Amino acid sequence: MQKKLYAFLCCCFVSVSVFAQSKINITSNIPDAKFFMLRESDNSEVAELGVGSIELKLSKDSRNRIKIVKEGYEPLIKEYPRTIKWEKEQKIALENRLVDISVEPYDAEIYVDGRMIGTKRTNLVIGKGKFLTLEVKKTGFAPITKIYYNAPDREAPPIKDFFEMKDRQVRLEVFPADATVQINGVSKGRGTSDITIPNGECVTVNVVREGYADVTQVFCNKPATDPAPPIRFRAALEDRLVKITTAPADANIEVAGKILGVGKYDLKVPKNDCVEVRVVKDGFIRFTKSYCNQTNMQEPPLTEFVEMVEDEAYNSSISTDMANVRITIPVNKTIAPEDAWRTLSSIITRSFDVLETVDYNTGYLTTSWQVQNFNGMSTIRTRMIVSSGGNSNELTYVVKIISQRADGVISVKEDQLFSDWGRLLKRYGGIVEELQSRLQ
Repeated sequence: MQKKLYAFLCCCFVSVSVFAQSKINITSNIPDAKFFMLRESDNSEVAELGVGSIELKLSKDSRNRIKIVKEGYEPLIKEYPRTIKWEKEQKIALENRLVDISVEPYDAEIYVDGRMIGTKRTNLVIGKGKFLTLEVKKTGFAPITKIYYNAPDREAPPIKDFFEMKDRQVRLEVFPADATVQINGVSKGRGTSDITIPNGECVTVNVVREGYADVTQVFCNKPATDPAPPIRFRAALEDRLVKITTAPADANIEVAGKILGVGKYDLKVPKNDCVEVRVVKDGFIRFTKSYCNQTNMQEPPLTEFVEMVEDEAYNSSISTDMANVRITIPVNKTIAPEDAWRTLSSIITRSFDVLETVDYNTGYLTTSWQVQNFNGMSTIRTRMIVSSGGNSNELTYVVKIISQRADGVISVKEDQLFSDWGRLLKRYGGIVEELQSRLQ
């Protein structure tokens, strides 16, 4: 039995040896693909065998290793040991595409489908019917993304692809986090954002939020003239903004004595500061308010509508150039000094109940303050001072009507709260004219 089995195996071996091909024809699916013979021990090339198709003689004691190469395709290595029976005609298909990828700067990282595969340079293999997403990343630069397809209905991948990172990127950290980011006037979104600055250009970034003063920053990517933009930039909205509107619409809005707007104004309140605003218009009670942007203080409102109240004092007064100025009244020489003084005192006491100082010899007279409140929102005080003037040869009186105004209901003694008012209450409006008429 053992002899019969041995004989059978020998027959099979002889049969295989007889029928194994000594030569085969190998053809590539790409006509200009090159064939190379490889060493047995490694993948180094020994000799070029041909282009497109070759006749390969199978050495008895060799694995007959060959490599098929075509630029833009992944090389294919095949072995044809003579111990195997091969069909006379062999077909080879190069199907996986190969892209030589290089990048600058050289330390930029190369990612494929989200996985880092290297820097500077790499070979990208795209399998048949597949696609790969390539990303090139480096901090401070805008990332570059490209998708490669290996499919008949798609554009064929290039043999080589070079990526030079020129567009810069700034990580814009925004506070408050819900502030809106605008790039060149176009809204990009809310909160922290990556800002791309194209090579050779500048972009204007605005960070806006209702109730805050905008933060504006210009980033330039002009290597020849400007330093590189920062990798990160913090845009913190800290100054508050109050949109003030008034009624009447032509009221003046003042800060620190300067008119900043008429009818409407966007008031900026710097961080850790307070700003006092006055809204002023003739015939209306002055509006005054302080807005503070400080810790533990009430936040400024987003908007402030100031509806002014009509000033009763204004309607009860006249505009005049005789208030708070010294007016010289020469006395007609035909009038005796005693009569002139008597006439002057009589005219004044008809409007002022109390005379505080009276001195005929020196020609000096002062009245007490006459006080009147209006709207419960303003106080007007008025007094009159008379002194002698001129030389000894002619009798002259110098008259001054002091008219002052203060906000609120104020004591007449609070001098620091009063200021000169360019109007006179109607009851005092004709005093100077009457004095001039009676004494001249």
